[in-house]
Amino acid sequence: SRTEARLIATRHARYRPGLDAAIGSVSAPALAGCAAPSGDTTEPEGEPRAVNVAVLATSNMAAGYLGQEQGFFEDEGLELNMTTVGGGAEMIAGMQAGSFDFIVVGYVPLFAAAANGLPLAIIAANDVGGATADEEWQALLVGADSAATTAEDLEGATIGVNALKGVAEATIRASLQQQGVDDSTVEFVEIPFSEVPAALANGTVDAAFGSEPFITATLADGGRIVDTPSYNLGANFPNGAWATSPTMIDENPQLVQSFTRAIVESIDYAAANDDAVRAILPTYTALTPELADQIRLPIFRSELDRKQMDTLVDILVEFGVVSSAPALDELIRG
Repeated sequence: SRTEARLIATRHARYRPGLDAAIGSVSAPALAGCAAPSGDTTEPEGEPRAVNVAVLATSNMAAGYLGQEQGFFEDEGLELNMTTVGGGAEMIAGMQAGSFDFIVVGYVPLFAAAANGLPLAIIAANDVGGATADEEWQALLVGADSAATTAEDLEGATIGVNALKGVAEATIRASLQQQGVDDSTVEFVEIPFSEVPAALANGTVDAAFGSEPFITATLADGGRIVDTPSYNLGANFPNGAWATSPTMIDENPQLVQSFTRAIVESIDYAAANDDAVRAILPTYTALTPELADQIRLPIFRSELDRKQMDTLVDILVEFGVVSSAPALDELIRG
């Protein structure tokens, strides 16, 4: 179910950016359950400026929550209204409607929307894949009863992915080709991440693409990792980024600069403090403290890697995830 978390800064803000233009152009949210757009405000001097942020209830959202907890946004005179939504497409639609000022979203929905002409602007990276296969927190899995041990054993297999024609399918196909497997023999079916352990255990699929905490759950059931597609395409392969609208940048540059400084500080803090990440996960996800201590953590990274982004675009075009390449020079504003 959709949840909404409103996190309010409690310490006195040292800085409040001056803003003259309204944020968002819609008077009511376009999406049920979303916070209203920030709009024009007339807070007394020293009051924090509220910004509406869309997030997911996943482990790679931890940086934003940690930044609020550590006071990084308050130091910039900002207060986050954080709304949990169902996915990247909902985030982008909400931002276009004026319900959200900033979103943290996967590159694939960002690139697909930009390729279709939607105005978007990437301001910072958020998370990447592992620097080694052992660090990878998204992987291709098989169940305990499977005879497969490597990607080469998956020719002719039925593979579950969280979305057909999405980033998982594209990166798996590219990884299989890289390892000499004919990906045309593989059938992809849609399996939500939460259903991966059960689907592998009962043989619904031969293999499935999983993320945490479902990797840990599958391994606990005796399953195995047989491939790490993102890592095979490049160490620390891009996964998610922070974005806003070009209108927000043009009309509220101080706000965007303040938010960017705070989120970059938050991401860098998350990257350097695994224990803090594990401690905050149970406060906004369904993870228990015990499971939060066991899972592979996301790799937080605020720097944008243009070379790897170009590689990802090429893969998405090759496998039909996007019909045309987005104009990255216009999309990247960070």
